[in-house]
Formats: sequence, C-alpha cells, structure tokens
Amino acid sequence: MNDIILNILERRSIRQYEDKAVSKETMAEILNAGAWAPSAMNRQTWRLTGIIDPEKVQKLAAAVKKALGAPQSEDYSFYHAPAFIIASNTRGYANGMADCACAMENMMLAAHSMGLGTVWINQLKDTCGDAGVRKLLTAFGVPEDHDVYACCAIGTALGGAKAPDRKAGATAIVE
Repeated sequence: MNDIILNILERRSIRQYEDKAVSKETMAEILNAGAWAPSAMNRQTWRLTGIIDPEKVQKLAAAVKKALGAPQSEDYSFYHAPAFIIASNTRGYANGMADCACAMENMMLAAHSMGLGTVWINQLKDTCGDAGVRKLLTAFGVPEDHDVYACCAIGTALGGAKAPDRKAGATAIVE
C-alpha cells in the first residue's frame, strides 16, 4: 500500500492533546498543504488561518461556548488543543463549503503525516456571525466578508484513537 493511502487510513479524530506547542514553521507547512487543495474553477478564494497561541485558541472556544448558549459540555474548550485552524470563504459563495472542506482535509492529512492529531470542529460555522466570535475572527485576520466553513483543533495526540468500523454499502462500482 502506498504512503498516501496509508496516511488516509491511519488518520483519526483526536480529542486529547499534550500540552505541547505547534511551531510556526509546522503550522505554515500545514497551511501550505491546504492552499494546494482543489477549488472550484481554481478560484482559491479561501482564507486559511492557523492559531498557534493556546490562549487565543481558548478565547475563541470561550466565545463560541457563549454564542452557543447551551454548550455541549461544561468544559467546552476545543479539547484543550494548543493550536487551531480555520478555513473561511466569501459569505454566500456557492462553493465555499466544498473548497474549504477540501483544504481542511489536506491540512488534517498533512498534520497526521507530521505526527500531529486533529479533530474537525463544527460549531464555528454556526457561530461565526455572533458579535463576540466575529470580533475574535477579525482580530485573527479572517476577512469580514467571510464565513467559517471548516475548522479543526490540532496538536500532539495524547494517546491514540481506535478506528471505527466502516459502514457497509458506502461504496459502489458501476461497470
């Protein structure tokens, strides 16, 4: 099996992280992998933002928790990850979600290939219009006319994660 397929098959969602920083150089390499993802008509209209300051990650988590009103858990914290990646795109752009999802998958696979763990975080898509969340996003360089379509927590995994079984019938070959 080739290395790319193996990387895809071995990547897992990681929900526990070591208290270890993600370097600026590592984050730049991961973001660059995202920038090489396919995009509709090669427009590349996304903005890929990496946050490597754990305090800023937790400020964003706190703003999202407040915007949600009813957090999923008492300890809503993006799993205490030391870093975070945001993929945003022009608000209302029909292919924004697909383009950002392609970029995010590239970045998650790149992170895994570098020994880092990631987990997709959904809540920013629904809370990026909240005033408190938007204020932080703007401070982090996310353009005002962008919505968040994908994001992930990232860091060194604290332990592994078991692969769940794949559901039968998810693939088909037409001859």
